[in-house]
Amino acid sequence: MNIQTMPIPVQNALSRHYIEQKTDVLHTMYEFHPDQDWAKRVEWLDQASCIRADQAQLITALSDYQHNINAHEQAFASLERLRDPKALVVVGGQQGGLLMGPLLMIYKAISIIRMAQEAERTLGRPVVPVFWVAGEDHDYDEVNHTYLLTSEPAVKRIRLSQSSEGRTPVSYLHLTDETWEEALNEVESILPQTEFKEELMSDIRHIAAESDSLTEQCARIVAKLFGEYGLVLLDSADPALRKVEQAMFAELIHKQEKLKGAVEKSEEAVLQAGYELQAVHHKDSANLFYIHKGERVLLLWDGVSYRDREGQVQFTSDELLAELEQHPERFSNNVLTRPLMQEYLFPVLATVLGAGEIAYWAQLKESFRAMDMRMPLLWPRMSFTLIEGTLQKLLTKYAVTVEDICFSYEEKREAWLADQDHIHLDERFKTLHDRVDAEYKELLQVLNESLPALGKLGDTNHAKVLEQIEFLHHRAKDALSKQHETGLRHWERLKTSIWPLDRPQERVLNPIQYACRHGQQWFLPIMEAPVVWNGEHRLVSL
Repeated sequence: MNIQTMPIPVQNALSRHYIEQKTDVLHTMYEFHPDQDWAKRVEWLDQASCIRADQAQLITALSDYQHNINAHEQAFASLERLRDPKALVVVGGQQGGLLMGPLLMIYKAISIIRMAQEAERTLGRPVVPVFWVAGEDHDYDEVNHTYLLTSEPAVKRIRLSQSSEGRTPVSYLHLTDETWEEALNEVESILPQTEFKEELMSDIRHIAAESDSLTEQCARIVAKLFGEYGLVLLDSADPALRKVEQAMFAELIHKQEKLKGAVEKSEEAVLQAGYELQAVHHKDSANLFYIHKGERVLLLWDGVSYRDREGQVQFTSDELLAELEQHPERFSNNVLTRPLMQEYLFPVLATVLGAGEIAYWAQLKESFRAMDMRMPLLWPRMSFTLIEGTLQKLLTKYAVTVEDICFSYEEKREAWLADQDHIHLDERFKTLHDRVDAEYKELLQVLNESLPALGKLGDTNHAKVLEQIEFLHHRAKDALSKQHETGLRHWERLKTSIWPLDRPQERVLNPIQYACRHGQQWFLPIMEAPVVWNGEHRLVSL
């Protein structure tokens, strides 16, 4: 296994400064130092007296969900380990997309598992890996598609034909058998014929047949791949989990005014430090959603009552608490309260986050404190680019690096194509253009003086002649490109495989194509890679 570090700049300044461990950022907007404060976080958890979920009720709900998604026996063993008073949790989550979505879904699961293993080894106490699938989110258009590489090469979007016109949580949107079959047929037509394809597609079709929603499909795939490592999964929209969360929702309602002030205080700290807010929300937001007639509506709080923007629902605090008592399944978190709910459910040692998530967690420090909680350790998700053997050969053949493909592709490709131009087209046409241009100008000067009746005809003809020279130049370059079509396809293969759609590979391509070419355990080299805690990007040779 060959693994190399490759710098990819973190675009968000706040996330970048957190990862670089700038003292003022860590101290002002976060609670614990991600490297130095492990023991401090554990000590706080051991002494904490904040509101906590009923452990037996939680484990029952989680156990039922593991049964529903056909989880591995090691996931149930992890639930038993949660009963230990010394047990800790490393947790992270993601929206569940079609066939999981992009590669980063795999990398987040791996990060959670490996970091939990390392933490258990270091601390000498049980550390359970937990992955939640954000099924309560209603952004269906963000998760109803995925991307695969075709043989052309090109990046092809596979999209579910079934639509969702409202704001229905993704977990509540039933997908028909026809919807699954149409998408999977398209996937199968794109994947190459390999020794692994038949079994892979059979497994995927079986999972789809057993899954009622995108969320369940995603959870079943993750459970199949990582269950043996003891990864516990949960769906943030699970009605059984809502019952467990009931007391915390009540606490969020009781402390709404305090929570609102805490959010504003943290946001002011972010802005005063010169950063932008990653999660922008309505100034009157209660940071809670309510499921009304199957749709997820944001609740606003004006100090007297809760309502949605359209005026479909309205509650006093007492009425909302009564509704919560009767129908906890109708309540839902947003990005600013889900971390608080996570803290209520589990003894969270650390949360594994992407760069954008690290930035919006800066808006939460005072919210945790308002609930008598403390923000956990935040560990950046591990990040990778996969380099298959054929790609490595092409990189060597064309004497370029992965960085070249990511950040200076057009320049490098054009330089290579220019090197293939043994008749020096650009130079020859520039010489011709300059000579004709100069001689025409000289001729036009004489004509304008001697034959002024020609008017602008000479200028028009001049422009057309130069235009025809440029036309021939472009056609000659097109012919050169066609002559080197194989080489240009190689360049396109490098681009679409390494930096598809001008974005990191892990944010675009689906893992299934690697499973098809290398087997369903293709990710084992990444599981065996050393854990890094600073989010550095690495290249992995497959």
